[in-house]
Amino acid sequence: MARGRFSWKLFLGTALLTTLVWSALVWLIVRQVEALYRDDITRQLVAYTELLRQEFGDRLDLVHAAELDAQTKQIGAIRAAGIRVTLIAPDGTVLADSDADPSQLESHRDRPEVIQALASGTGQSTRWSHSVNREMKYVALRVGSADRPSGIVRVSMAIPTIGARTEASRRFIWTVTAVAVLAIIAWAVGLAYLWSGPLARITAAARSLSEGDLSARADVSGSSELAALARALNQMRAHLAAQIQTIDRQRRTLQSLLEQLNEGVVVGGADGRVVMMNPAAIRLLDLPCEPTDGCTGRAVEECIPQHGLQRMLLIKPESGGAAADASLHESRLDVDGRSGRMSLLARAADIVLPAPESTGAAPAAGRLLVVTDITELNRTLQMRTDFVANASHELRTPLSAILAAIETMQKMNLAREAEAAGQFLDMIDRQATRLEALVADLLDLSRVESPAVPFESATLYLPQTVQELHERFAEVLQAKQLAWRADLPPECTRLNASPHLLRLILDNLVDNAIKFTDPGGSIRVSCRCTPQEITIEVADSGCGIPGDEQERVFERFYQVERARSGTGSPKSSQRGTGLGLSIVRHAVAAMNGTVGLTSQPGQGTRVAVTIPRGPSVLEAGKV
Repeated sequence: MARGRFSWKLFLGTALLTTLVWSALVWLIVRQVEALYRDDITRQLVAYTELLRQEFGDRLDLVHAAELDAQTKQIGAIRAAGIRVTLIAPDGTVLADSDADPSQLESHRDRPEVIQALASGTGQSTRWSHSVNREMKYVALRVGSADRPSGIVRVSMAIPTIGARTEASRRFIWTVTAVAVLAIIAWAVGLAYLWSGPLARITAAARSLSEGDLSARADVSGSSELAALARALNQMRAHLAAQIQTIDRQRRTLQSLLEQLNEGVVVGGADGRVVMMNPAAIRLLDLPCEPTDGCTGRAVEECIPQHGLQRMLLIKPESGGAAADASLHESRLDVDGRSGRMSLLARAADIVLPAPESTGAAPAAGRLLVVTDITELNRTLQMRTDFVANASHELRTPLSAILAAIETMQKMNLAREAEAAGQFLDMIDRQATRLEALVADLLDLSRVESPAVPFESATLYLPQTVQELHERFAEVLQAKQLAWRADLPPECTRLNASPHLLRLILDNLVDNAIKFTDPGGSIRVSCRCTPQEITIEVADSGCGIPGDEQERVFERFYQVERARSGTGSPKSSQRGTGLGLSIVRHAVAAMNGTVGLTSQPGQGTRVAVTIPRGPSVLEAGKV
């Protein structure tokens, strides 16, 4: 039985207790059997004594002593039951004895059974006999009346003889006892095995749970208390597993959120050490920390070099959890990172950090620092400021020219200076036209930049769209003697897109191409496509754009040198608003497309716009 100490204790305890109880019962049974047998022997002795009294009652005297002695010896020789017969006179003289010479025996007047028989008629006793040197059972009967007794008839039997007669019963009982003890041992072994098996499985499951193995189960069937304990342990395991899964899921969710945050998060403890830091904070602050440990456990001064951020994270012990400088809740700073100089906004707040449950300590104070990259926001704000300034300048220039022309005309004698007045009117017309174009471009740019403005899509037939585009610029093309060419492959004839946005894109691209292409040049509109997207390219043979300025031409109001923008004579009438390519960029972005520009000074410019073809075109099978 390869079991633990509990199994042995259970086995030994059960076996010992059962054996003791059984032994006590057997002892009582043996005692009771012997007592019953002794009582039966006593009743037999009494009956036998009564027969002898009837046989010898009328001859109990010294006259018949020799005769009586001879008969008693004959009786003793005939019976093999170990019975001794003694005939006693009233005065205690032994008249006859089956086992001894009466003349050699002393007076039996003082024998307990004789005294009882003379007094009550019957006497019994169990005592040691000096005449035969053994323990005897005596039964005596009086012959005659109490006042005139004739004698005493006594029958005795040796106690070993009685024991010998009960030996078979005792042997049988103790044999049964031995078999019962073996059965008890087997029963105790089986009981120990039956009980210790479930307990061993429950113990193993509990030990596995304590070691963190939540897959362990206590497989105990039935409806006993051990089975109920096993089921309770399994329920606790399932509950713990669910709780740990929930905690682990929440931990992984929090960790994932912190890792995906674009804002840097730093938590400082009351001891001046970093409690937590996410990868974004390491990246934004350009810290020499590994993203896996996040400087956890290191001192704030050691981990974060920016003095202002240190002051925002540190806590004065005497302040009860307040920041070292309570006024530092927000700060702006510039950091030189791997990707260049960044503008950061840092905000700090007081928090309460939970204490470990094992310590029983109270929650501790801490500081939370959130760092946000506002580089793009600053750039956007600067662009907005520049845009307002540029727009104001661009609007003021034609307005100033118009006002100056009107003021001059007001002082002129129109009858005598009609020719000069006509020149001023031409200038007013040109500036008003430029002002109108500028306002229209500003409105178009505002609309394509606004995310709240919807642009409905429709299936467009590109040959018709390009034909309409040519018709809108036919007069200008003819005036500048520019060649027009359209290359549209058969597979690129349909497109699902916003008609308004596509018209803005093509009009601005063709308008720019016409403005900056000398007479005799050419304008070409071409397409190439895949099943998913289509690319429309507008190319000219104009003056081109220098390489160092090609990235900036999509900025608002940005124009290349005056020769390219047409601000000097004789191209002053061709000067644009500086918003065309910016409108193109935002319109393409609104259509989830891309725009690219390639140019060589003196050889021309090509602008390619790539936009998705749209699901309706693909589903229709009209590619």
